[in-house]
Amino acid sequence: MLRVDNDMKIFVFCPKDSVTGGAELLHQLVHVLNVNHKIASLIYFNPNTTTNEICNAQIPDEYKKYNINLATEIEDTSNNVIVLYEAIFDKIKNIQKAQTILWWLSVDNFFYCSVKYLSLIDYFKWNKSFALKILFYRLYKLLTGRNYFKGNISIKYLAKRNCLSTYQSEYAQNFLQNQHFKEMLPLKDFINDDFFNENIIYDKEDLILYNPKKGIEFTNKIIKRFPSLNWLPLENMSRKEMIEKLRKAKVYIDFGFHPGKDRIPREAVMSKVCIITGFDGSAGFFEDVPIYNQYKIEKTDSNIVYIGKLIEKILENHEEHIKNFEFYQERTRKEKDEFIQQVADIFDIKNANRETI
Repeated sequence: MLRVDNDMKIFVFCPKDSVTGGAELLHQLVHVLNVNHKIASLIYFNPNTTTNEICNAQIPDEYKKYNINLATEIEDTSNNVIVLYEAIFDKIKNIQKAQTILWWLSVDNFFYCSVKYLSLIDYFKWNKSFALKILFYRLYKLLTGRNYFKGNISIKYLAKRNCLSTYQSEYAQNFLQNQHFKEMLPLKDFINDDFFNENIIYDKEDLILYNPKKGIEFTNKIIKRFPSLNWLPLENMSRKEMIEKLRKAKVYIDFGFHPGKDRIPREAVMSKVCIITGFDGSAGFFEDVPIYNQYKIEKTDSNIVYIGKLIEKILENHEEHIKNFEFYQERTRKEKDEFIQQVADIFDIKNANRETI
């Protein structure tokens, strides 16, 4: 676990100019630490360079509400802490003395973002077809003068480093346990306050939402089998537009892979939308997607008609079905307070400020 000193400095790496759920979470971590009298700074890096070089950058307007310090270099001393998220775990090779936190916001994103430095053996254990793509990619790059077979790190190497691993989902915790990581603590996330307006009067329509970037091949089969239903992809929308659609919809389906505890299902359930998923990734863990099994269905062609009929039943009797999601809603309401407590537990903060975000 961390050795916490009064003069300890915490450095959190974040991609510059990124306005995403993951980037905001990195800003929120620094914010919670600073308002609780820790010394925390963001370090922006340029993800478009081969070395992810540290750079000067402006805090995006969306995050200027947070208490953020910026640094352009780390102080690699034994009492300081460096926080890396899963897309840049290779930076651990450059850390000599500082304590390190490996923040697993996503398991799958770790593999997708590690193509230049993760051991091929780990890829073949994870996904053979994807591993072959990485092999051919590295062979092609070798012909152009870049050797990505050299200097690789492995999951075993990460597990043996003297680091604390924090996980955003139970799916990630399960992965870490199976890979024999020893020091693990939860450090999860929460959705925006825009989805917690209890005074909203919902004007629901027979509308089904889906994410066209996730599981679209299977989703298209359902749409093709039930073309008369009102389907709408969640794409090219501002936050305001997305909130408006969620407030109108009755159903959200997601048969893609859930690489972590995804935000859209939680945003949907807080908008009184019924959720239907498969069992891939975090959706296979009740702790991450706590919905009854009648709404979690195997992604097989034999289930397409069953899924369509279930959607029709929800559209016809939405008020009754949404009652089955009250536990999910209650869990989602508690997440911000839980996040603050998890930060407090990790960094030894007494009587953490609960009104920080």
